[in-house]
Amino acid sequence: MATKVAPPPKVPRKPRREALPDSPDPIGIAMVAAVSGKPIPDVAKRVLEEQAELIHAQVAELRLKHVGDIVRAVLWAFLAVGALAIVILLGALVYHAARSDSLIVESFRVPPAMESQGMSGEVVAKEVLDKIAAFDQSTQSARSASSYDNNWGDDLKIDIPNTGATADQVWKLLRGWLGKETRISGEVIQTSDGLALTTRVGSMPGQRFVSRTSDLDSLVSQGAVAIYEKTQPYRSALYLLRNGRAAEGRALLQKLSADASPRERKWAFVGLAWDARNAGHMHYASQLYRRAMAIDPKMLNAVDGLAIAEFALGHEQLAADVAAPFLKLPIGSEYDPTNAKALQCNAEQSLALWIRDPLLADAAADCLDAAPDYSGSASSARATAQIARHDWQPLAAYREPVNPANEEVERAESEAEARLYGQMERGPSPALAQALQDFRGAVAAEIADPIFGLGYQQSELTDYWPLEAQALVELGRTDEAAALIAKTPLDCYNCVRTRGMVVEAQRNAAEAQRWFVEAVRQGPRLPVAYVDWGRLLIRARHFDAAIPKLALAAQLSPNWADPLKYWGDVLAAEGKRSDALAKYGAALKLAPDWEELKQARARLRHAA
Repeated sequence: MATKVAPPPKVPRKPRREALPDSPDPIGIAMVAAVSGKPIPDVAKRVLEEQAELIHAQVAELRLKHVGDIVRAVLWAFLAVGALAIVILLGALVYHAARSDSLIVESFRVPPAMESQGMSGEVVAKEVLDKIAAFDQSTQSARSASSYDNNWGDDLKIDIPNTGATADQVWKLLRGWLGKETRISGEVIQTSDGLALTTRVGSMPGQRFVSRTSDLDSLVSQGAVAIYEKTQPYRSALYLLRNGRAAEGRALLQKLSADASPRERKWAFVGLAWDARNAGHMHYASQLYRRAMAIDPKMLNAVDGLAIAEFALGHEQLAADVAAPFLKLPIGSEYDPTNAKALQCNAEQSLALWIRDPLLADAAADCLDAAPDYSGSASSARATAQIARHDWQPLAAYREPVNPANEEVERAESEAEARLYGQMERGPSPALAQALQDFRGAVAAEIADPIFGLGYQQSELTDYWPLEAQALVELGRTDEAAALIAKTPLDCYNCVRTRGMVVEAQRNAAEAQRWFVEAVRQGPRLPVAYVDWGRLLIRARHFDAAIPKLALAAQLSPNWADPLKYWGDVLAAEGKRSDALAKYGAALKLAPDWEELKQARARLRHAA
């Protein structure tokens, strides 16, 4: 029997020691307990809950701090913008004060008797200021206000004294300290000779005016003129020239023509030239415009005036050569943009007439439509286009008046001229004879103008008489035409052309050709005389000689139908039917309402 061995006795195990935490931080200990999977002791749970509350509180505090930072940044930004705005405002005030050109009229001293009747010193000052403002309005030109040494613009004020540091007083101090102020003062007193008005400009000696009839209005006018002359000599000269005091105006401009400022000198020459033009002295006007251009070759008024003066002398080629680049000259700050642009638009219309370009005349009319004060010139530009297109629908060719006081007389002449052209297009008739009579009457009324009539007399020589002579030729009154055109100068392009037309009507083709050759010599880049010459050669059946003249005219004026039409006549006479129809078709695109052209094409189409 086997013996059983007893198992070894069990040795009791010692309890395993808990691992010590890695960190003495209670948060860390609590976190270890939380992830151990064992129940979390209350102490650890409280630690974690309190820590969570603390974190939430810290997050809320950080958010508030961030909002506060944003608010502070916005406030600083507002403060910075406000400070910058204040600096800019102060800078603008200083800048505008430094550039201020003001006319300040102080309250005049007046006798107590006048004061009691309501004619206070402030009222007299306002009367003076009103007169000066009226002078400003009547002397507007293409010259900008800012180009005057003493430019007031619209800054004409009555100085009403007040006390205290008001904003207005601060502005006055700044303007007086930094800017240019022209201060006017004066007084009205009763003398033994009558009522007297004294005016003073700044620190200059006063000037006294006396009225034996105590006519205060007359005294105010005299005083205002004196102030204007001392402070705005160029504008004052224009006012005097336009208001029947030409000798005084010329004296002022002569003085300015020797001024130290090149700007004042060139404008003085332009003013003198304008006066010479109105007096009919076109050669002298041309010289004065050239003196202005010697100072400034691109001076708008001088270039434009030179073209006008040379055209009035009959020098159309020179006028066209001057006007063409004038259209492209920039309008700088020295010029009033509206008036200067209108000058260019008017020059565009004149050039369109000289080179017979209806498209250029259309552009001039559109340009002048944008200048409200030049609506009459727009009508005249459209009439110029009609002349080139042989389109005689009713239209008044009203030009902008040279003399606003004589506007109706100038309107009558312009409209009579348009009607005369229209009747000439239709051929000889009693209506043409009446149109010629009306035109002569309108011109006579224009020349009778007491201020500007002499200038129109020059136009009579070089513009009106050639037109009258052409109408007389159309009426068959060639002897009258010859006598009239013989009075015109020989260096006048239009006059020489018309001489050729007259002698051609008198059946002297050789003499006519001599005059057309002379016209071409005077105007080698103008198309009209080439067409005149070409038509003469066609009638003499010198077709080979006519075509080069017409071709050159077509090249010089590609928008004018006449050279193409008469070229077509040559081809038709030579039996070149298809070529002639092509020329007629090209001409009709340029002048679709030209009756003579339409009839010529119709005859050729129906020819066997």
